[in-house]
Formats: sequence, structure tokens, C-alpha cells
Amino acid sequence: MSSLVLQSYKGCPYLIALAILLLSSTAASKPLAPEGTFVRISIEGGVSPFSKISYDLTVRGPIIVATIVKESLCYKGQQDKLRLIDGVPAQQLIVALSKIKAFDPDILQGAVVGKARDNALPKDQPRYEFWSAWGQEMTRFSVLESQLREAEHLSAIFSAVRSAVVAQTGSLPMRDLFHPTEKLGYLTMTATESATATIDGWDSFKLPVDGLEVVEGYHKIVVVGESGVTREFNIRIVAGGSNQIHVLLDERE
Repeated sequence: MSSLVLQSYKGCPYLIALAILLLSSTAASKPLAPEGTFVRISIEGGVSPFSKISYDLTVRGPIIVATIVKESLCYKGQQDKLRLIDGVPAQQLIVALSKIKAFDPDILQGAVVGKARDNALPKDQPRYEFWSAWGQEMTRFSVLESQLREAEHLSAIFSAVRSAVVAQTGSLPMRDLFHPTEKLGYLTMTATESATATIDGWDSFKLPVDGLEVVEGYHKIVVVGESGVTREFNIRIVAGGSNQIHVLLDERE
């Protein structure tokens, strides 16, 4: 698999275009999907050091461009990081996203259709914009976090896109939580094998993890090991407190 990681604070379109050209010249000619097919999920509002966070997967010929972008309240400009993916991993990613209709999601009843920033930001919770296209068929709408949590198909798409991007690019400084710092606790989690943990069905991360910020309250955790063994349990996060958990993923309970 060919890959390249680029990170910047202002972006460099010429460098990105050159990297795509170099990888395209060595990749198979058969396109993964119609040129320009993409899915982008952006988060705004709530309480966060970021004014906007976007996760983007865009098809360019035989390549997928995975990008994470964070616009900060603390300085002008933005942080961004991308990775170019080709070969079998790119094909598998397109298939997985297509199965959950990430490129043409059903619009939730009550969603606001169109560009999110054409409407005022909510003051009490984050807003999620789903913008995608399969070829020239484009879909764009936004929902509040409370709506997202009640919509299983949108939660699945958000989790899949976010996980796919971060798995390729890695994260940028500061975790993208939209909650006051005084409401956050910390979670350290290890496991007997490489695994992925999901909080409340949509916030996924790789194990081990140390000092992960989690909003206070009760949360459902699902851990899936590379062997396929799954563990489910509930935890309570206390603001300012720390939880340390070790998950056993052998076949014995």
C-alpha cells in the first residue's frame, strides 16, 4: 500500500496535488468510485477549543484522500492532516462505507437540509453536518447531537468516517470534546490484545489509551479485540477523576 502523511497549519494545495499525482501514477487505473465521490462530517457549536472539526474521505481516481481539519478559537487559520490511501485498503474502505450508505445517507426527519452555516449555531449542543456525494448525486444536511444519538444510521456513519480518518491520519493536538473542562474525567484503558473501544455506540478509539478525556456520567463501553472477542460493560466517569481499566479478551469470561 502506498501512503503519505501531510500535516500543516495553512494547507498547501500544490504539495497535496503533487502527492496525489505521484501515487496515482503507481496505482491501478480502475477507479474506486465515481471521481469526486466523498463524505465529510463537520462538527460545530457546543463548548470546545475548536470552532469546527471536519473528517473527510474523498475519492481521487484509484486513491482515497483522508483528511482531518480543526479550526481553532485560539489562533487564526486551521490545523489539517491527511493521508493518501490506495490498493486493497482503499477498496475495502469504499465497500464498508457503501454498505452503511455513508455516501448517500437517508436524511433524518427534522434535519436541516442545506449548508449548516447558513443557520445560527445552537447554544446548548453541537451541530453535525453530513455532506456527501456519490458522483454527482449530492446530499447535505445537519442535525443536533441529541438527534444524532437517536439516529442509529447516522451514528454508525459518523463513527465509521471518524474512525477511518483518524486511523489513517492519527489525531491532531487536543481531543475534540464539546463539553466544559470542569465536566470531564479521565479514562485509562488497556487490554490483553490490540483492540478498539467504543463509548456509547459512537466514540471509538484504539487501545491502549492513557488519560482519555470523557464527559462525566455513566457510559456503555464495547471493546472488540483483534481476535473478534467482544466485551461490554458500563463505567461511571467522575469530573476530575481517573478510571483505570484492564480488559481481558481471552475466550474465558
